[in-house]
Amino acid sequence: MSEFFKIDAHLLLIAIAGIMALLAAVVPEMLKKLHLSAPIIYLILGGIAFWISGAGVIKPLRQLEEIKYITEFVVLVALTNAGLRIKDPFKWSTWKYSFRLLIIAMPVTIAAATFLGWWVVGFAPATALLFGALISPTDPVLASELQTSEPGKEDTSKVKLGLTAEAGINDGLAFPFTWFAILFITKGPDYQNWLGEWFLYYFLLKIAIGVVVGLLCGWLLYKLIFSISNKDTIGKISRGILSLALILLPYALSEIIGGYGFLAVFFAACIFSDYEKHIEHMNNLHDFNEELESFVVAVIFIGTGVFIAMHYELLFDLQILAVALLMVLVVRPLAGYISFINTGLNHFQRFALSFYGMRGIGSMFYLAYALTSAEFDEPKKLMAVTTATIFFSVLIHGVSARSVQKRIKKYDATNEDAK
Repeated sequence: MSEFFKIDAHLLLIAIAGIMALLAAVVPEMLKKLHLSAPIIYLILGGIAFWISGAGVIKPLRQLEEIKYITEFVVLVALTNAGLRIKDPFKWSTWKYSFRLLIIAMPVTIAAATFLGWWVVGFAPATALLFGALISPTDPVLASELQTSEPGKEDTSKVKLGLTAEAGINDGLAFPFTWFAILFITKGPDYQNWLGEWFLYYFLLKIAIGVVVGLLCGWLLYKLIFSISNKDTIGKISRGILSLALILLPYALSEIIGGYGFLAVFFAACIFSDYEKHIEHMNNLHDFNEELESFVVAVIFIGTGVFIAMHYELLFDLQILAVALLMVLVVRPLAGYISFINTGLNHFQRFALSFYGMRGIGSMFYLAYALTSAEFDEPKKLMAVTTATIFFSVLIHGVSARSVQKRIKKYDATNEDAK
């Protein structure tokens, strides 16, 4: 009888993975008519699972290395999807609004978050700098309703295109500022000893390597796949295997050479989206990536829900709550709105582009990356304020995104008819 109904950790993990896969398949479909996003449900389910089963059965990812590798893969999948979505990725008209978010809103957000982390939460300067860096990138996963259309479908929305392009590139641009915090704590506050190294190597060179490797790798992959294939065989190429190659190869090559892999993956996907000849296959790639993304998002946010349930008392800390809400409701919206002065955008477009700078999985990756690279003060409190910011972003943006999407569609349709 001992062979029946036995439960061990390995089998339990397999069962949990199966449940998460089922949720990833069902939950997004169930929510299509509701004003909710899937991550909100996953957070709630993670909290419920913890309270029902207790920490003895379901545990969050306590190992930072595990968090880093899982969130890394989620971001890679999301960046590939963002790159495949962007039509005409090498035209200035595609980037003119997101460029302002990158050079104005992102630095302002980093500076404001650093100040709030130091002044309100009481972080040491290096930890406050890290908080500013990791909370700055816009997440390409959350509120996908506000991303531009999938490959092959025309989308004239300046708001959707701007948010997708920004999210695709600033997940990589957060790396130099994360390294600034790491160098600050490892080499000391006397920045004159390492500022030149940071700017030349961690900022200029690593960004350039990531972009160049991504463009070359994307071009080579595209030529390799579609030059050796004909009309009869191209449809037989596995979209899953090709998608994984597009995700993994640019990232690995860029990191090996010394560049930022996130940028390489995004620009490699942009190369694919720039060709319309094989748009049907691009749609297949995008569809597979979305399925893969749905599963890993379920895993991450259920785990986040468990963490919130375990450390819920930290989320009632008034300092943490204040900083999290200020980041979501004031800092990013204000920084974004300032970025679009004298652009010709109306108030609604400026609001949507500014307010929906969502915080999410990229922040979790940078948190884990930095904490495994150097010893920062108060890591538990840093994790709490980061998680709280993500929680409020998921809740506020997820609940309101669908309504805003409808208004964007109505506005764009009205403008198109007026032309």
